[in-house]
Amino acid sequence: MEKLITIEGRDFQADLAGFVRFGDVAHRLLNQQSQYASRYIDGKIDGYPNLGFGLRFYGESDNYHDVRIHKDDIEEFIRRYRDNEKR
Repeated sequence: MEKLITIEGRDFQADLAGFVRFGDVAHRLLNQQSQYASRYIDGKIDGYPNLGFGLRFYGESDNYHDVRIHKDDIEEFIRRYRDNEKR
């Protein structure tokens, strides 16, 4: 059974382990497609910082459709992303 969580007034479905589809987070909170936002998860692509360091992700950023982020790490990732965009 999935659990509904709310972040910044938006609802997300978390699986039993507490993970949310990263693509939903990227689209609804970052106004980004998952293929672009996933570049910030691990910094594998030159020019994109590793904003996911120490955060819990499930899946590989190369397969961005299947990546999930832990519900308790979403707000921190969003904060890091927004801080990075201000630079």
